[in-house]
Amino acid sequence: MKKPIIAMAALLFSSALTATATAQQPGTQQGAPQSQNMPQQQNLPDASEFSDADLDAFVATQKDMAGIQQKYSQKLKANQDKPKKAMEVQQEAQQKMVEAVEDNGLELKKYNQIVRLAQYDADFRASLQEKL
Repeated sequence: MKKPIIAMAALLFSSALTATATAQQPGTQQGAPQSQNMPQQQNLPDASEFSDADLDAFVATQKDMAGIQQKYSQKLKANQDKPKKAMEVQQEAQQKMVEAVEDNGLELKKYNQIVRLAQYDADFRASLQEKL
C-alpha cells in the first residue's frame, strides 16, 4: 500500500519541477497565471490519446524521477542556507528530469499532459499506479 503513495509523491514532485522546467523552455509565457487549484476540464487530454508505449515510457520516467528526487532533495537540503547554490541545484535537477523524460522516448509536452490528466482523473491515476 505504501508503494502507490510513494509513486504518487514522486509523480507530484516531478510534475511540479517539470512544470517549472517547462516554464523555462523558449516559447512559454512566464508571466501567465497558473490556476493549479482550478482544473480546466476542457483543456485536459483524454486518456485514449496516450498509447501503451507512451504510458510505459511515462512509468519508466517516473521511476527515474524517484531517483532524481532523492538525490536532489538531499542536495537542496544541504544548500538551504546558500540561495544561489540551491537555485543552481534546482536548475540541475530540472535539467536531469527533462533528460529523463526525453531518454525514455517521451516529448516533454506529452509527459506534462499525462501528469495533468493523472492529477485530475482518479481512474487514469489508478491505472498508472498499477503500472508503477
